[in-house]
Amino acid sequence: MKITILAISDSDKHFSSAISEYTKRLGKSVTLLDIKPIKHGSKDQIIQKETDLLIKKLETRKKKWESIYLLSKEWKHLTTQQIASILTPWSTITLVIWWPYGLDESKIQPYINGSISLGNHTMPHWLAKLVLLEQVYRVQTIQAGKSYHY
Repeated sequence: MKITILAISDSDKHFSSAISEYTKRLGKSVTLLDIKPIKHGSKDQIIQKETDLLIKKLETRKKKWESIYLLSKEWKHLTTQQIASILTPWSTITLVIWWPYGLDESKIQPYINGSISLGNHTMPHWLAKLVLLEQVYRVQTIQAGKSYHY
């Protein structure tokens, strides 16, 4: 399993220790890519600029990433076992944590395979990243036959 988590982020300082711990546990199977947020312009201008920035990132890495999923609270909620069915041991997947203002969905749709949700609630990006890393670690331990999942 090779997973890239792509997020817009200035800093994960509030949870850097926990994020580092899960990143260490996951080893080379996970890569974190942060994109600095755009801070100038109207909300609509920021959405367009950040969407274009994300598309540029996805286009340059599409050959490496077999599947791209956006995290969205509006999408289907998945259990850990359902996430495990997407994150198969032989898969290469990118998980994108949505931008604060959102993205231009009509522009982004051709680049993604689907969306998943970690729940109905909205959370800061650094917390979403930590929860996502924990789920990826949980999936990895389940697939390895370990008893992390009860």
